Amino acid sequence: MPAIKNIQQKYFSKISPSDLEILISHAIKKPKEFILAHPEYKLSPNQELRIKNYAKRRIKREPIAYITKHKEFYGLDFKVNKNVLIPRPETEALPELAISNLPAYLPCRQADRTGRQLVVWKNKKIVIADIGTGSGNIIISVAKNLDSLPRRPASPNRGEQAGRLRGNDNIKFYASDISKKALQLACQNAKKHKVDKKIKFLQGNLLKPLMDKKILFIDHCSLIIVANLPYLSKKIYDSAPADIKKYEPKSALYSSEEGLKHYKKLFQQIKSLVTNYQLPVTVFLEFSPEQKNKLAKLIRNYFPQSKTIFHKDLAGKWRVCVINITLEKRAFV
Repeated sequence: MPAIKNIQQKYFSKISPSDLEILISHAIKKPKEFILAHPEYKLSPNQELRIKNYAKRRIKREPIAYITKHKEFYGLDFKVNKNVLIPRPETEALPELAISNLPAYLPCRQADRTGRQLVVWKNKKIVIADIGTGSGNIIISVAKNLDSLPRRPASPNRGEQAGRLRGNDNIKFYASDISKKALQLACQNAKKHKVDKKIKFLQGNLLKPLMDKKILFIDHCSLIIVANLPYLSKKIYDSAPADIKKYEPKSALYSSEEGLKHYKKLFQQIKSLVTNYQLPVTVFLEFSPEQKNKLAKLIRNYFPQSKTIFHKDLAGKWRVCVINITLEKRAFV
């Protein structure tokens, strides 16, 4: 029976050491630290066969995440398959920004004229919608991390006790995707992370399923949108690595009109909400760095009174923008 070191020697010129460690770890169901510490570990015939099959797939440039069917995102493990885009590290800025800005909507304490502390709710209801959810990694990360937010004050008059603000309080979570198979996987991930009772998954094009169900037309409702829609232009998509074009769904990557068609459609839907229902909206979206100026112009065309802030990713590239389209002035950083 071959040892781990024999497998590493066999494939060292064909697969990167880090990728091979992941494949061996997945095949023998042990952490990567074990691979490093026990190169002499003897593999069973079944383990050797699994590694051989994984190696063949990786040599053909199939992404590691599709082989192992897992990808870490925002500190959580997500199931992935060929029906969804593989979560990227740069996308972690979306849940990070959304979570950090949620306290602007949450209850706070203010003193009245007599100095008595009162609890002031800024909104009766908050709707957080993940548009084009894919594996559900963004909305699940937001819902899962709400435990770090301030506690909901008690209401003695109603016999309530203080507790953390959760999705079944005044925050409601929704996620939409046009792909039924993607939604099925997102539901599995939500159940895995125990937020399936908080999030409602809806099939449809962008905001349309929420609009059709009249979910957003509620007095004093604030809508927070997080969106990582397809944004690669034809030029960028054509120049993408072969493993991306061959294995990841094109529908989750490519968008016509220089990569902005999907966002134009989303902006049209948002403008309809703001115009017809006076609905305050804040949008967190990801884009390609070279689109910054065109995207800024597009936002000004649809929302001339909005406040837009652009953020760079860890590589120093423009990656996320926050569009504040509200009836009240709120500061987002």
